Amino acid sequence: MDGPLLDVNALLTAKEASGYTGLKVTTICKWRERGHLPVATDEHGEEIRNAKGQRLYRLLDIAKAEHATSERAEKMARGLTRRAFPVAA
Repeated sequence: MDGPLLDVNALLTAKEASGYTGLKVTTICKWRERGHLPVATDEHGEEIRNAKGQRLYRLLDIAKAEHATSERAEKMARGLTRRAFPVAA
């Protein structure tokens, strides 16, 4: 395997996560707002933030959120293609 191994528990800002995934920072923030992506927490349940106060996310949680949202989109797309839309006469 080429390249460095990624730590699934690595803590990333939304901007760093964007760089790894190719997603927009706003997408990552919307996932958090909608409850699809949890902010990393410490052993006391407190949000983990960097020195600048930015929320941090675990790489594994980002991957899970990306997978879940893409699955939902695929299901919606399949449902739309199977529906019969009335044709106007």
